[in-house]
Amino acid sequence: MSIKSSRLAGLLLLLLPALPTSLPAVDDTPTIKELVTKQDAEKAVQEVETTSGKGPHDEYGRSTPRSSVLNLAKTLIDKDFDNAVHYLDLRNLPFTADETVGADLARKLYIVAERAMMIDYEAISDQPEGNLDDGLPSYRELVTTIKTSEGPVDILMQRVPRGDGIFIWKVSNATVAKIPLLDEEYGYGKVGDKLSLIFPHYEFMGLELWQWAMALLLILFGYLFAYIITWLLYKLTRLYSGERRQRAGKLVTGPLRLLITVLFFRATFELIAPSLVARALFEAKTFLTIAIVWLLIGLLDVVMANIAGHMKKRGQGEATVLLKPAITATRIILVIIGFITWLDNMGYEVTTLMAGLGVGGVAVAFAAQRSLENLIGSIMIYSSQPVHVGDFCAFAGKLGVVEEIGLRATRLRTLERTVVHIPNAKFSTDIIENLTQRDKILYRTRLRLALQTTSEQMKDLLEGLRDFINQHEMIDEEASRVRFLEFGEYAQEIELYAYIKTCDFVEYLQHREDINLNIREIIEASGTELALPANTTYLEGKALPASA
Repeated sequence: MSIKSSRLAGLLLLLLPALPTSLPAVDDTPTIKELVTKQDAEKAVQEVETTSGKGPHDEYGRSTPRSSVLNLAKTLIDKDFDNAVHYLDLRNLPFTADETVGADLARKLYIVAERAMMIDYEAISDQPEGNLDDGLPSYRELVTTIKTSEGPVDILMQRVPRGDGIFIWKVSNATVAKIPLLDEEYGYGKVGDKLSLIFPHYEFMGLELWQWAMALLLILFGYLFAYIITWLLYKLTRLYSGERRQRAGKLVTGPLRLLITVLFFRATFELIAPSLVARALFEAKTFLTIAIVWLLIGLLDVVMANIAGHMKKRGQGEATVLLKPAITATRIILVIIGFITWLDNMGYEVTTLMAGLGVGGVAVAFAAQRSLENLIGSIMIYSSQPVHVGDFCAFAGKLGVVEEIGLRATRLRTLERTVVHIPNAKFSTDIIENLTQRDKILYRTRLRLALQTTSEQMKDLLEGLRDFINQHEMIDEEASRVRFLEFGEYAQEIELYAYIKTCDFVEYLQHREDINLNIREIIEASGTELALPANTTYLEGKALPASA
């Protein structure tokens, strides 16, 4: 860490004791949807209040509890604390309060309201007499209740005389007396108070400029903290090599670094005394959701890459094609889950969305039924592996070489050099004859000898064929046989049944040719010959010469 960074760290440590530490409970933090609904309701109430004109005329709009609260809120938002004093009942306080103290109390009330008050303006009475059925004294009206470490504190409006016989509504002196105590728990703190006076009074997304400066400082320290941790972890990735090291390095320096930075900022976020608006945006967990989804996707890539590596080592490299749609589908699911979680954090009802996704999923499933069947078929082919790319097989009367096993169909190059695309749903369920996986190839033929062949010639021929089979290096003599089967219509038939020890069909044809030539020589050496199909026709008792 540099010297400047060390000085910044020391400055932050010095500031920590002076920053506020007591904050609203997380359960009390409104969601973004609740804030939007509140703003819409406030606008509607303001429109009604502007046109109603109930109660006696008052230049500050304090004739009813609701109008007084609305005008006070507008004055505080405009940072017009001098005029806000007109809405505070400064009588009978346990401390002396003049206009200067009143303006400071109004400012502190504004800070407390920004950080801890959720006001339902529709629930506040719009009658000059107030709500007489709320169980409170007739001269008081409940605005809201704030939870503090010492118990709940009611924010009350009180009906007080204006001085000319007209009664108006102001913030109760009992509530005004508690503003210093509320400020201790919900205020900016000593440092925050000083910074808020130094920086211009400009607010964006519920934070003033000094709070943005503090937030950026916390993010900087969070990044430095995350950088140190991930730098150490990155050094450990050197234990890996090649692509695994590269993937692990990207995971550590990318999503993990972002996640640690976000977690650090979340742990220190309350130090900047955020408003309810800022807390609502904070509790949406936008960057936390992005970091977690990004990290899960990175972990998924690392795991899938390791699985693909193991599959290739086991000779299942072709099956890695299934990992691509699996990775894509999982990424989409993670993004959808992250998006739904983010919407839920913002306060939006996700039940309807989930139901819509369910109905949409069923519709998509019906529409993509064939595609799903083919995808499942491809999974079955890759898992059971009846064929591989390059295998010569027979399927549905077609002979050919498997060129590709895709996610939808298997491509077969036939002997006619045409290409046949077979849907995987059909290819995985029908009978497949894999000719490449033969350990040897059957040679089978019938020798038809002339009927004039003598028994001695037959014996010599059988002995010669058996000796040839036993001596041929490419013939499996144990699984082969030569037998004199039968007397046919025009020939004496011998069956030769032998296995040639090769899986290559071209090599098989070469050996078959050699075997045929040798058999021809053995037949000629035995003194007999192959028979030709012939028949004898008798006409009027005389036999005609036999014809082929």
